Amino acid sequence: MKLPADSKKQTIVFILLLIILFGIVLAVDLFSKKKKITTPQNINQVSITTFPTLTVKRSETYPSDNTGELLPTYSPEIGKGINLEAPQISSSINEIQKLYSYLPYIYTFKTTKNKEVSIIIPDKDSQINSWTLTINIFGLNYRSQKGNADYDLMKNSFTETVLFVKKWIEEKGVDFTKIMINWGEEEFIQNKSQEWLTL
Repeated sequence: MKLPADSKKQTIVFILLLIILFGIVLAVDLFSKKKKITTPQNINQVSITTFPTLTVKRSETYPSDNTGELLPTYSPEIGKGINLEAPQISSSINEIQKLYSYLPYIYTFKTTKNKEVSIIIPDKDSQINSWTLTINIFGLNYRSQKGNADYDLMKNSFTETVLFVKKWIEEKGVDFTKIMINWGEEEFIQNKSQEWLTL
């Protein structure tokens, strides 16, 4: 590119090039970051686990299984993290692997109370890790509290949908009871789902 001879024009061209370069770097940075899956605003994202979510900082997570017992971790000498060789972890991995060929699974389900919910189980590459299965149930109000008019409808719709998902998984020859499930990704949905699953 031939720059104009005039130094004032050269300065302006230089500044414009810097602005364009800065814009390109910013755009690349924004697009390279992994974005969360978004849903339409009229649908609440369901995110809960069949195992309790402990109240700890998000940087320090202590996952538990269906019984509420903490999952086995490596000793501090080896390093932090889930012991993937522990029986309950390897069982969950084995059962989840049987489902991979059926994923992603997307289905709209109507409960017996005529509540419409959407079930989305992401494919293998979109799962959080190999030993948990993320299952999203959209269309429920997870912020509903006991005493609210819609609380029982939301709770019953959620538990009925869980039974529907359980049946679908078992029809694929998979042992549902051995799978560690994340009912979505948001902590408030996980807490509410755990509440509904234990009532």
